[in-house]
Amino acid sequence: MRHSIAVSLALAGWLLSGTTSASATEAAAQEYSVATFGLRGGFDSNPMNFKGGPNSGFINQSATWDYLRGSDKEGYAIAIATNNTVYESREVDPATALGITFRHATSLADNLLLRSSISAVHEQTWSRRNDVLLWRERIDYDIGQFRLFTAVDTKVTTLNERNIFALGSFLPYPESFVTLSVLPGILYRLSFGEIGVSLTASRNIFRFETDYLGLRRNNDRFQPNLFASATFLGMKVEGSLSYARVTFPARDFDDLQRLLYTAKATIPLDMFRLPIEKLSLELSSARTLEDTTLPFSVINVSTLSDAKLVAKLNTSNTLAVFARRKNDEYVGLGARAVTTTLGAEYTYAFDGGLTAILAGSWRYTQETGNIPVSSFNVQLGLSKRIEFARTAAATAPPAAPTATR
Repeated sequence: MRHSIAVSLALAGWLLSGTTSASATEAAAQEYSVATFGLRGGFDSNPMNFKGGPNSGFINQSATWDYLRGSDKEGYAIAIATNNTVYESREVDPATALGITFRHATSLADNLLLRSSISAVHEQTWSRRNDVLLWRERIDYDIGQFRLFTAVDTKVTTLNERNIFALGSFLPYPESFVTLSVLPGILYRLSFGEIGVSLTASRNIFRFETDYLGLRRNNDRFQPNLFASATFLGMKVEGSLSYARVTFPARDFDDLQRLLYTAKATIPLDMFRLPIEKLSLELSSARTLEDTTLPFSVINVSTLSDAKLVAKLNTSNTLAVFARRKNDEYVGLGARAVTTTLGAEYTYAFDGGLTAILAGSWRYTQETGNIPVSSFNVQLGLSKRIEFARTAAATAPPAAPTATR
């Protein structure tokens, strides 16, 4: 039921949801242009994650380009990311993802800022086809340590997933819908971070009055949110807590109330005084609402938790080990998919921005109605980073919509 790659709109945490840091350091005029290119090859014992599924070799190509000109108050940024995985087995369709983001900031006054962004994402795997177009306008008004902000979004989504009512294939036509939302909020800046509250109200309007089962999927969502971020003792932490209520005016689906959250922490472990350059622990967890076209279900409550230990052995060598668990609950369908992954990645950085990568992982997939299956993935690759332009004050802009395996 779940796809093998995921697409995320990484426009900066606060820019998308207002749940993370909203006060980036205001830099002077700058220019930043960096591209990365990657090529990996490997073997996956079961890329489709079901009992009896085929094993396959694969080749993965990826590329990103991030460009920023100006500053966070006057300027624009472009970010592009593409990721394509081609499998040797004819039974496994290629996995393709492409994302592009354009952002623009205009200072209307000393304490009044308008931020605009347009993003487009295309994703296609053996089990999921998804296209999203998002337009956002956000205005920030600073009053001393306070910041008032309001964002207005218009999002168009076209989604199609493999379905039992289509004999395990895709639906004859995708579900298309428009999401209109408004997000007002306020934050207070502290010496060590910030804290704030926001409120999201949105409406999902589907193109057709009923779906392939004759059910009406239009819904309204209301989500108050508390968020905070802080830096202390070398640690960086951020998180949010919100209460989401989803109502279906036509009553074809049960209303949903759920507690959602995000949490992220980066913890330096230099106190252990190991004979390595740097050791850090990265922890993250999030529970969000995602859309689905599966029968009798409109919403997937997705919970993703991740822990990564990163050891920078020296200037060239880095070793990371990680554990990840993803739980997808398809509300109304009574179905659940849980994937647990354990893995490690070793990288060696050469001069000139060239990096060699060796990675391996083991995963265990449990899906309602299917026999649990374990599988493994190994891969070897190279990546190249090229800086076309970078001023002394420039820092990397927020990433484009990305595609990761």
